[in-house]
Amino acid sequence: MKIKLVALDIDGTLLNSQGELTPKTRAVIASIKEKGIGIVLATGRRPLRTTTLAEELNLKLPLITHNGAVIIEPGRERPLLKRGIDLKIAAEIMARLEKNRINYAVYAGEGGGDLILAPSYAWQEAENLMLTYMGEVPDKTGKIRLAKQPVRLSVIDAKDKVLPFYEYLKADFAGQINPMLFTTKKRWRGIEIICGRCSKGAALAFLAERLGIQAPQVVAIGDNVNDLEMITWAGLGAAMANGAPALKRAADLIAPDFDSDGAALFLSELLLAK
Repeated sequence: MKIKLVALDIDGTLLNSQGELTPKTRAVIASIKEKGIGIVLATGRRPLRTTTLAEELNLKLPLITHNGAVIIEPGRERPLLKRGIDLKIAAEIMARLEKNRINYAVYAGEGGGDLILAPSYAWQEAENLMLTYMGEVPDKTGKIRLAKQPVRLSVIDAKDKVLPFYEYLKADFAGQINPMLFTTKKRWRGIEIICGRCSKGAALAFLAERLGIQAPQVVAIGDNVNDLEMITWAGLGAAMANGAPALKRAADLIAPDFDSDGAALFLSELLLAK
């Protein structure tokens, strides 16, 4: 079937290791749009950090953010889709994090746009970790009192704390949350926690249905485990050469790495070559 939609992860896929959008990538995205093929960004970023890039590329389709928990439409304040973590479950997880002295932050507010870093035993270290490994600067640090369902919880700390906590989440909240473990350099590990029915794949399916597009008409490219549902749902799913081994095993094809304009080269050959 003819490809009508391309879903792209941002960090590790669309951008290179320096966080740059290269001229080659810009040109390929523009050419794909000229052919009438839609481009949708699907990212773990919050809306504010996603809309800036979408504007830079002049993308008009809704944006999948927070790993699929929130879909926003450019220029509109209210999300097209927002699925939060059950309030009671979130409170229980936060209490356990605090008891175990593990660094965490909460994405709350409309569309999960407010990033609040919980007070910790080493808040400056936690803030530095958020910036270094997640590219995020907390809006504020303080005691978190949730009145509404949070969109996402982010955990980052030493792996000897994080790995047991990840196992606890999987065992005690199976099906109720979607915890995704990610690795960083050195001794740190992180967990991204969203609602149980949330994923980039579920969000992409929701959006494609609204656009009247079927899975075989979709190409998806990513680099990490949070892209797994997305690349397996799409008719053609590709993993970056720099991607996580589990994602590459599940992919239909492997794109060159992100420092070689891999996503752009892959899409150019697939969609633009005559």
